[in-house]
Amino acid sequence: MRAQAKARKADPKLLIVKHPIGGLNAGELAERIDVAAAGLKEAVGA
Repeated sequence: MRAQAKARKADPKLLIVKHPIGGLNAGELAERIDVAAAGLKEAVGA
């Protein structure tokens, strides 16, 4: 993916969802993904 972005002279964004060592339950994971997705949408102006 990075090579494709570089070839297109784009700056790829990486979305990192922080999680505790013990893991997350399904609800916690979904919430963190939603928060991260909202941040990404804000960053790209969508």
